[in-house]
Amino acid sequence: VVAIGASTGGPGAVLQILRSLPRGFPLPVLLVLHICEPFAAAFAEWLDGQTGFRVAEAVDGQPVKATAGRVTMAPPDRHLVVRGGRLRLTRDPERHSCRPAVDMLFESVAVEYGNAAAACLLTGMGRDGAAGLLAIRRAGGVTIAQDEASSVVYGMPREAVLLDAAERVLPLSDIGPHLVSLAEGAVIE
Repeated sequence: VVAIGASTGGPGAVLQILRSLPRGFPLPVLLVLHICEPFAAAFAEWLDGQTGFRVAEAVDGQPVKATAGRVTMAPPDRHLVVRGGRLRLTRDPERHSCRPAVDMLFESVAVEYGNAAAACLLTGMGRDGAAGLLAIRRAGGVTIAQDEASSVVYGMPREAVLLDAAERVLPLSDIGPHLVSLAEGAVIE
């Protein structure tokens, strides 16, 4: 499973990563982007048209393995988490003044997938996602933070770097190819 979190500057960063992944990329991609209504549905539709990936908002209870090869996005004002192999949408309290919060997704992915997870923390203000990225790293997953030079705002990735949560700090142009190399030979359970 690939989990991606982003905020300010995130739409362009996510687009660039998805465009660098080949058609037939086999893994589920779970996305938390700090975006509000009414833009979220339009953004998912736009990404769908720009990338060749099926991009849709998460549906509560959907099996994660049913989302293989697609991008599933947290809807506005709902946390996206994984429990028991299924996507769950919650209205739990905000984290870092955010709902959806990247930390909520990343922490659940760490518990659910451990070393079978990869997570990318991209451009954005604040610190959302840093603790969750650390949880994934501690669980044996692959963790990536976007580098300062390619970030619109280096807040969230910087916080992850300060926590030593990022196994790799990469320019945006290298993140997609790195995910491709990780996906080769991956088995979807």
